[in-house]
Amino acid sequence: MEDVAKFKKKVESQIERSYMGNVVLFPFLDETFGAILEEMCKYEKANYSKYGRIKNADRNRYILSQYDILDEDFKIVIYKVKYNKKYYDINHRNVLGSLMSLGIKRESLGDIVINDSGLFIACTEEISKYIEQEFKFIGRAPIELERYDGDVENVIKYEDKNYFISSLRIDCVIAGIYGISRSEALELIMGGLVQVNHIINMNPSHILKIDDIVSVRHKGKFKVTSLNGKTRSDRLNVTLSKRI
Repeated sequence: MEDVAKFKKKVESQIERSYMGNVVLFPFLDETFGAILEEMCKYEKANYSKYGRIKNADRNRYILSQYDILDEDFKIVIYKVKYNKKYYDINHRNVLGSLMSLGIKRESLGDIVINDSGLFIACTEEISKYIEQEFKFIGRAPIELERYDGDVENVIKYEDKNYFISSLRIDCVIAGIYGISRSEALELIMGGLVQVNHIINMNPSHILKIDDIVSVRHKGKFKVTSLNGKTRSDRLNVTLSKRI
């Protein structure tokens, strides 16, 4: 995906097209670029819809349009991937790496879900024929693809834990939850590696609130779940929930 400045210019142009009656379909966007698009559309009072085909999808396609939109308008295909689980252990990274080694751009791919029901891949309809022709292996594992019309859910799990921190400043919270120093947390923030509610936040003194979702690149994602009062030493007792 292009950088933020280029993406914003693209969205501005596409919003203008939607004002003129065009239906504009975007490729898959991650939560960061999706949040940027939504913020711009709300500011410009432009209508948008999003859909990832998978429940709780992290990656969605967006449509800008003045007309009613149906799910099929998003042009998303789901594949169920069959392979011999007895001999091969496949994870998300294996799948994504194999697909991108075929020259497929990340924006053409939605969520990749591995659960008790199997392995599922969402992709744009535009790339689906190519995937059917070329995607034959994940690593060394031979695979078969079948189009899947059933429901698929990206199950999101969090692990709750209480932390005792001096304040809800983002640098304090990141240092506390990941067991690093404030200076290390500051480096992450000033390096543009921290997002609050899917928007990059480079302000180390930013105060987090209940239900804020924080992403730290290379470390993970967590949300602020509850405030549970203060200790005798005036430290905050905060429940933070790590995504697992």
